[in-house]
Amino acid sequence: MTPEENLVHLSELLDKDHERPSNNKYPEARDFTAEMLDLLPSGIYFTYVGRVSNFSVRAVQSAAAMQATVVVALIKLRTEDEATHRAARRIATKTGKTILLLQRVSDDSLDWAVMGGYYVSVDRQTREIAQRIADSLGGPSLQGIELSPSEAATSVLEYFDRLGLTGEGVGAALSQRRDISSIIAFAAASSAAGLSAAETAIIAKRRALIAELKRLIADPSTKETDLHKKIKGNYWIFGGRYTGVARASIMPMDRYDIPLFCADGSLHIVELKGSYITQLIKRHRQHLIPGEEVHEAAMQAANYIRQLDEGGAAMETIYRNSGLNYDLRRGRATVVIGNQDFVDIPEDPARQLGAVTRGMVDQTIRTYNSLINRVEVLTWTDLLDAADRSLRFEEEIAENLAADAPAEAGNVHPGGSVTQGGEATGQAEATIF
Repeated sequence: MTPEENLVHLSELLDKDHERPSNNKYPEARDFTAEMLDLLPSGIYFTYVGRVSNFSVRAVQSAAAMQATVVVALIKLRTEDEATHRAARRIATKTGKTILLLQRVSDDSLDWAVMGGYYVSVDRQTREIAQRIADSLGGPSLQGIELSPSEAATSVLEYFDRLGLTGEGVGAALSQRRDISSIIAFAAASSAAGLSAAETAIIAKRRALIAELKRLIADPSTKETDLHKKIKGNYWIFGGRYTGVARASIMPMDRYDIPLFCADGSLHIVELKGSYITQLIKRHRQHLIPGEEVHEAAMQAANYIRQLDEGGAAMETIYRNSGLNYDLRRGRATVVIGNQDFVDIPEDPARQLGAVTRGMVDQTIRTYNSLINRVEVLTWTDLLDAADRSLRFEEEIAENLAADAPAEAGNVHPGGSVTQGGEATGQAEATIF
């Protein structure tokens, strides 16, 4: 499709009641734009700006807006063009988002046209997105904003302050981004050694946390609350498929330990239990079955997601009107409980049964997981071992990056390509989940 045809189709998808209070008015336009720009739908956020004074609020008012890479602002008033551009430039500078401005061709027209936009030009990804917008929609090109490293750092810190984010929370959020290498490269900007050192520092801090957690789960005196405190804010341990943390109490009377957002907007509840569970599994006749505490924890999680299935539709509407986009139905849950090392079931000569091994414990839990739907039981040992393996992989990447790094005179560009004397000498990409 030509840019003109794309704009016509987008205008048709935007033929809506723009004044209606909702944060999900434009799903068709979002999906079309995402396909056009080769982005995930979650990377696009449409918002209607009735007054320029509300622009900054609209651009970051919800979880969907925060997650988006591109904010498409539908501008109502044609008398505020200059103020609109100032506000758009300020938001792009403060948040690093690409801001695309659309405006009706005339006050009584249903057709929308591009009135420009802004992006931070130091980042390769945003430059590519801006070019795709120009190729797909035409109109005035988006303007790149040149920032020095100190200006960028100041803008980011101000943005974090406005959101009330702590350093711990920012670190947890950054650790789950796919483009963490670009972020670190921009922060470390001047050398490959700086990039490698930044990544190594993150890995070292995480490895220290894993070591401390392993020490805790090996201690019979460790309480469930001790593990809660230690793992708080370090949700990267659960993997890189999560984009954020929801509020702890979504349904009345239920309070979740760690409610995580998946990339598709659905909810994944993590229920943490203690590590000292002597009857993680037990004998039942000639076989092994999970212990009572495991079954109770799994049913607790199952009841959480049942409540979400039954009441999720109504609660979604309530939260949406408050600016929170939750997809509460058909969620999943993980129960983290026990440590295989505390299982001590001796041999039973009378029934000709040998002592229970670590492999038999694992097999019993796998069998249990295969029989229950949407709830997974995971031991603390398995969770931390998986996180440790992931860190080992990232450590190898950082070591290879350091070994391949050019001399001090070389530069690392935000996209990750290493250049020296103006010529590309290699590609250094790394992702920390």
